[in-house]
Amino acid sequence: MRVLVTGGDGFIGQHLLAHLLARGCDVTATSLGGTPAEGTLSREERGAVEWRRLDVRDGATVAAVVDAARPRRIFHLAGYSSSAEARARPADALEVNGMGTLNVVEAAARARSDVETVLVPGSADAYGRVVDGPIGERTPLRPLSVYGTTKAAQDVIARGAGPALGVNVVVARLFPLVGPGQRPVFVLPSFCRRALAIRRGATDSRLTVGNLDVARDFTDVRDGVRALRALADLDRPPHRAWNVCSGRGTPVRQLLEWVIEVAGIEPEVVRDSTLVRPGEPEAVIGDPGRLSRATGWRAERDLRACARDTLDWVASTGAA
Repeated sequence: MRVLVTGGDGFIGQHLLAHLLARGCDVTATSLGGTPAEGTLSREERGAVEWRRLDVRDGATVAAVVDAARPRRIFHLAGYSSSAEARARPADALEVNGMGTLNVVEAAARARSDVETVLVPGSADAYGRVVDGPIGERTPLRPLSVYGTTKAAQDVIARGAGPALGVNVVVARLFPLVGPGQRPVFVLPSFCRRALAIRRGATDSRLTVGNLDVARDFTDVRDGVRALRALADLDRPPHRAWNVCSGRGTPVRQLLEWVIEVAGIEPEVVRDSTLVRPGEPEAVIGDPGRLSRATGWRAERDLRACARDTLDWVASTGAA
């Protein structure tokens, strides 16, 4: 099967490419810079992918890439994924996440070959603060951050443009994915990076943290990409939006404790108020029932093992 993955050089993108290649897919992937440097993909896996440069804000180039790739399925992963980076460049983040998605859906609608499905990974940040119970797909989108707003816009554009243009668009609302290859701007790899520095004898043995008492529905990225592929495989899916989550909340404090345990260190943990996000929800936990009933998917990987894998990856790449 011919598949196109935009943003294939990113954290989720590289894990998805490995998953698709292992299943015999003929894969074209895009990035801003062409073939990416080494990440979680092996040299052989990078070489098995046809790489193309693409800025999704350029509608004409998006259309040309889709026509050249002739995909049956498109996984649209290109875009801003960091809350901090979106907050620093709000207009650009909205253009990339919102209009970039519209360009991809329009290109799929006008493609010379038949595109069966466009899979758009959205974000649970689009939900905002939810007080009562696990978050289901019927929960209104009430984002609280710039990033959440851009992902809510992407979500609405994807679900609206798909039927309007005659394209089967599926939105996967991703709760936090973690694992090897994630940039240190995110919580788990940031813990790993600092822990490794302390293990290697850093002069400052303190480990500075934000709010450890919040709980999030973390899922190993390798489980996450299985969910994306399962959703893209659905024949005439009955819904346009699907939560991808474990249904279990894990305190950020637990992630830190796993990293400290695996690293074999005894640091002084220091709370830095500047790292605490104002208005941050205490718990964000999703309901994966819709996805599980339709595909049989569930989160299988152990998060402690994921923390160990992430620490090992950071150590092996010199990212610490």
